[in-house]
Amino acid sequence: MNNQEFVKRFEQVKSDRTTVQSIWDVIETFVTPYRGRMFKDQRNEHSIEWDKRDVYDSTAVMAHQKLAASIHGALTSPSIRWFDLRFRDEKLNKNSEAKRWLESASERCYYELQDSNFNLEINEVYQDLCGPATAFLTLEEAPGPSGNWNGLNFASVPLKEGYFETDWRGTILRFYRLLSWTPAQIISRFGDEVPQSIKDAEEKGATDKREVLFVIYPRGNRIVPVGQKASPSKRSIAYRYMLRDTAEELGKEGGYYEMPAYAARWRTTSESIWGNGPAHVAIADILSLNEARKMQLKASEKLIDPPIFAEERALLSDLNLAAASLSVVRDIDGVKPFETHGSIATSDAMVEQLQRAVKEYFFTDALALPAPQAQPMTAFEVQKRYEEIQRFMGPTLSRLINDILDPTLSRVFRMLWREGQLDEPPQVVVDAQAQFDVVYLGALSRAQRVDEATSIDRWVNSAAVMGEAFPDGLDIVDIDEALRHSGRSLNVPATIIRSETEVKKIRDERQAKQRAMEEAAIAQAQGDAAQSVAAGEQAVGETGEAQ
Repeated sequence: MNNQEFVKRFEQVKSDRTTVQSIWDVIETFVTPYRGRMFKDQRNEHSIEWDKRDVYDSTAVMAHQKLAASIHGALTSPSIRWFDLRFRDEKLNKNSEAKRWLESASERCYYELQDSNFNLEINEVYQDLCGPATAFLTLEEAPGPSGNWNGLNFASVPLKEGYFETDWRGTILRFYRLLSWTPAQIISRFGDEVPQSIKDAEEKGATDKREVLFVIYPRGNRIVPVGQKASPSKRSIAYRYMLRDTAEELGKEGGYYEMPAYAARWRTTSESIWGNGPAHVAIADILSLNEARKMQLKASEKLIDPPIFAEERALLSDLNLAAASLSVVRDIDGVKPFETHGSIATSDAMVEQLQRAVKEYFFTDALALPAPQAQPMTAFEVQKRYEEIQRFMGPTLSRLINDILDPTLSRVFRMLWREGQLDEPPQVVVDAQAQFDVVYLGALSRAQRVDEATSIDRWVNSAAVMGEAFPDGLDIVDIDEALRHSGRSLNVPATIIRSETEVKKIRDERQAKQRAMEEAAIAQAQGDAAQSVAAGEQAVGETGEAQ
């Protein structure tokens, strides 16, 4: 497609989104302030709304922040390693050489993420996901010298700037980002490869921003094998920059090996590509709570400083209610405050009910441990409680993994592999044409699989109890496989689980030592017996001589 066709498709996508943007503006006002208004042109600092006095109750704002922070800490914690790689072929997982290589590759991917801006940008993704329920993330190589590995660069695209079309699977087919750049910014990005109108504007010192459309799209069914390099024009995914109003191209067309843009949704909306989440469901109660707070403030003002009623001829001067003031009246009984008979307690009950409802929408109570009681909770009780409350996030976890985390980690691995940043795999991995999956280690992921480990634990303990009465029944239990399976379910690091070969070697050595000890004991017993016999014969001989 040419640039005009891309601009036309973008305008259609942008037009189709107008309806949903109205609810996003409401969510921005009452749930996610300072995330950007959809229908307001904010091209400079003077257009930013810093005064958010329309919000009279911050319950939804704080609940949203807590939910986003909980997901960040429980799924992709910045302080601990939150994923691992595992072969799909169990034989390779039992091979110590293959396992060490994959563990090394997994660690390299993790430390590359830690060295990048991933932790900062993924937090912005969670903010959008818990608010308007749709979020974008892009992944590119960090800028730097050509031919060198420069690291990873992530960007959480503001929802206001991001648009996309989907394929038949619901994943991004084409991604559009609407940018606002000054002529100086455009020239600094593309050099001389810009229209003459941009150069002229820069020469005149113009600072008005122009809308730049960034488009990412597939090149048919072109595929570059994993690990191989290709020129930008031969890669599977292409991108272009162009001016929105004139469709003039900026710079040259570039290329990616994989789609670098990802879109996550809290929940999918029927017959729509845009998501819905807790804020959409809670918005009615949020608006009611805000109005209730507003009314409560007005009622409190009347109770604290009530309006004054005065009869027509009761005043000889204007009524002055300031401290140490003087008002001259004809009849003091003709001046009195107006009693509204309002009840703050009644309004408090209504406000508290709405606040509880809003917190429930955002899982605030479910994601928090109960307040300390007289009897402190044990470590086991805390862990069980934590695992229980994390199950609330199961559906969202699956969508996040499918929409963002899996494709991100896959692209990170491929980027490092192409640039020679990973060790060469052992021959057994190459021969098997091995494939691997990502295993998530965070508390949110582990809670989804803890039932399996718990079932194994209960079954083994039950078998041990029954084995005391029926020893032959213990032959059913494959304790080695039970421990390995339980370790996988609990995301135990592979490096601390010995391979079958290592286990066999340890057991053979133990049996050899045991046999040696048994043989030594037998030899010692035989020696002691021989000494006893000799001593007995000597004693008998001495007795005979004495006789």
